[in-house]
Amino acid sequence: MKVLRHVLHSWRSLRPSEALVFVSAALLFAAIDLTSLLELHVGDQLPLLLARHLSLPLVSCAVLLLCWLPATRSSPVHPRRRRRLVAATLVGSALAMGVIYPLAAALPWPSLCDIYAQAHGKPRCAAFRMTAVIGDTLWIFMPALMIVGVLEFRGLRRRQEQAAQDLLREHAQLRRHALAARLAALQAQVDPALLFDALVAVEQAYARQDPGASARLERLIRHLRVALPRLRDAGATLGGEAELIASYLDLLRDLNGQPPMFDCELGPRGATPLPPMLLLPLVQRALRLGRPGRCWLKAGAGVTLGFDQDGLCSDDADLASLRERLDVLGARLACTSGHGRTEFTLELALA
Repeated sequence: MKVLRHVLHSWRSLRPSEALVFVSAALLFAAIDLTSLLELHVGDQLPLLLARHLSLPLVSCAVLLLCWLPATRSSPVHPRRRRRLVAATLVGSALAMGVIYPLAAALPWPSLCDIYAQAHGKPRCAAFRMTAVIGDTLWIFMPALMIVGVLEFRGLRRRQEQAAQDLLREHAQLRRHALAARLAALQAQVDPALLFDALVAVEQAYARQDPGASARLERLIRHLRVALPRLRDAGATLGGEAELIASYLDLLRDLNGQPPMFDCELGPRGATPLPPMLLLPLVQRALRLGRPGRCWLKAGAGVTLGFDQDGLCSDDADLASLRERLDVLGARLACTSGHGRTEFTLELALA
């Protein structure tokens, strides 16, 4: 029953391109046989002669296809696959002869052999001779084996190309996963010096009974909750990254720094997935290179992070590292600067 299901499924899986190859080969060999018409005068028997010598190769083609399909649809990695294909071609050739000879005897249409015998006063061609059957079987088997070999080579190359594409896709996915894990680890890291200074500042505020000590402690706790992500998470969201930037700047402000004011306009796109540690490094880089007074984050066609200071587009190691991450993610970073402002635009194409 399993073998029967395989045979039926293989017959239903016939591709038009495969049928076209076999039909073209059958018509080609029929045309080769019909070249003998150049030496004969068939008169009004030409339509019947053409019908006979075109239909019989097509019948042979159909029998070969029915035998070849179950073999070629078997496991492509089976150690005896080639033997199966050769055996299927040989069996198909023999079965084709087993169908062709009775069919040829039953057809009322004349053959080229009959026309030739009639023209030279010879007896009608014998309907069956064992030597002729063996010869005709080999005549079908050899060209059919060549066709099967070409189709098998094409199938092997197609499978190899598909395997190569699968490997490339898997490699790209692994690179993305590795990058996501690395970015998550980066996000989980808190600058020890910054954390120590913040703790000292909170302790000193409580020591001098500063009314804002509790607020400072709450801001520090908030930053730690945001900056220490769940390492099991594969990524972050745009809203989460905005919250991380805001808590980071608040922490700097508590340390008597002068971080820029932060404006955020995300609208309904706050839940948009975003790889971690793409925006905060740009803020940290801007603070190292200059003293912007205002920073803004907007979400539209892309994600725009801007500063009210120009000259922040120059390439350096930090920007090159960020662009490398974005290349792996299939994203792009554009920077425009001038008239006292710099804007970084992330164009993400994430799956």
